[in-house]
Amino acid sequence: MKHRADLLLFPERLTRSFPAATPSTERGLEASGGPAAGAPSTSPRYLLLYLPAFALERCGYQASQHAVCVAEQQGAARVVSLTPTARHEGVRVGMAVAQARALLPELEVIEHDPLAERADQADLLRCFRHLGERLAPWGPGGLLLEIHRVAHLFGGERSLARQVSDRATALGHVACVVVADDPCAAQALAEWGGEDRLVPPGGGAQALAPLPFASLRPSPPLLAATQALGIERVGEWARFEPASIGGRFGVEGLRLLRLARGEPVTPLPWNEPDPGPVIERVVLGGPTSSLGPILFVLPGTLQRLRQQLLARDAMAVRLAVRLVLDRGAPQVIRVRVGTPSRDPDRLESLIRARLERARLTAPAIELHLEVEEHTAERLWQLGLLERSAAAEPLADLIARLTDTLGDDAVFGAAPRASWIPEQAWVPRPFLPGEPLPAPPLHRKADRDPVAIQRQLEPRPAPPRPTVLLSAPMRVQVQVVAGRPAQLRFEGRWHRLQSVEGPERLEPEWWRLDGPHQRDYWAIRFADRTAWCFCDDRKSWFLHGWFD
Repeated sequence: MKHRADLLLFPERLTRSFPAATPSTERGLEASGGPAAGAPSTSPRYLLLYLPAFALERCGYQASQHAVCVAEQQGAARVVSLTPTARHEGVRVGMAVAQARALLPELEVIEHDPLAERADQADLLRCFRHLGERLAPWGPGGLLLEIHRVAHLFGGERSLARQVSDRATALGHVACVVVADDPCAAQALAEWGGEDRLVPPGGGAQALAPLPFASLRPSPPLLAATQALGIERVGEWARFEPASIGGRFGVEGLRLLRLARGEPVTPLPWNEPDPGPVIERVVLGGPTSSLGPILFVLPGTLQRLRQQLLARDAMAVRLAVRLVLDRGAPQVIRVRVGTPSRDPDRLESLIRARLERARLTAPAIELHLEVEEHTAERLWQLGLLERSAAAEPLADLIARLTDTLGDDAVFGAAPRASWIPEQAWVPRPFLPGEPLPAPPLHRKADRDPVAIQRQLEPRPAPPRPTVLLSAPMRVQVQVVAGRPAQLRFEGRWHRLQSVEGPERLEPEWWRLDGPHQRDYWAIRFADRTAWCFCDDRKSWFLHGWFD
């Protein structure tokens, strides 16, 4: 195997001989715009040094030569890296060597040595270590640098990008430098754009829009699905609603949608410290006993809170609004979000509704907003190509009712194995995005002819009331010829308008306590329909209402 230039092996030689930047090496950086020298930027910015032929250049080949690195994959020698010239001739990663040589008979082939490549990439990393601490390998031969805190020390983003490009060229590499808000966005622009580029802050969506959707590196199933839908460009993908994408393509689809819209989504290769709680604080202009100043600063505070949630790829589930008072303990108001969200407008409407019902015990001097519970993004599925109007989501309704009526007033029902209707369920809290469990299904008998025949016979579902009493209420019923004829309710007798039944519910055979069976009837009287039963002691009970 050939070896690359000794400048890579001895980076201290490069430090002494690195030439000054010249305008001829900018290759489009001036025309791309971007922040100039000055104070450090507050929003994250990343510089990607993309070396398309690093695996071959480290072995002594030039980017203009026809050469590939191969490795054993799927029972054949396949291309894992290649020079830009070979790519231009139609050779692709994953192609078998025989197929590649059919396209280029003069193609030079070397065996891929991943250990040596990683060692050379570590040497390359040391050549740029002076640019900052947030520097890490990125893909085969690439380097990623976080620059928003250090760019002003090198004359701004444009000057820093030019210096990185010049140094990579001096090392003997064909390089592409892209500065953007997200590393994956920078990689897509470098791989599919092929030229240096400085994307201005917030300009990721516009820069990515004309690229093929494959530039975002979707998984094969997602790529096949988008091709079936006719989605060819990133800009077409960015126009879809998050709810439509999340319901069909899950976490990956949402991540690529946010990337296409210019939002930072990529996990960084360096270890971040524990970010701590998601909280925003603002000091009011002075002690206030009215909501006006608090509501005035609320939108801006929620915007900053949204940025923290975006950085964690999280959605708020429960918020705590803390009002620091000029005397006494802080006043805390908790707000349930319902459907997890980080939309400032939606969160503002929820908080406003709670604040308007609260009374300050003393003048407020500070507002603290804390996300006490957050979760990964979960969305309900709407129309993909046309967003239709939707009613209030169940989770939002539950959160609003719980805030109004109390924690124990709203709950769900989980089925429990019991023949007694009032004991056949247990209360459970509603969890955001989690459906209630389905009732247990009866196992089908494969060999029992009676069970098979019952499955084939259409049988209407037995009636069940919409309101079930917590405990059956004793009533008097007059029976004629084995069927109820009159019912005494609220101090007087009622002639029954209609009677349906009986439906017999029998207990478990091993139970020895209590009644052993119930015969249920749907009884209509006084324009109401009651669910009543008679037990084996011939006692009658009212158990629910159908209206």
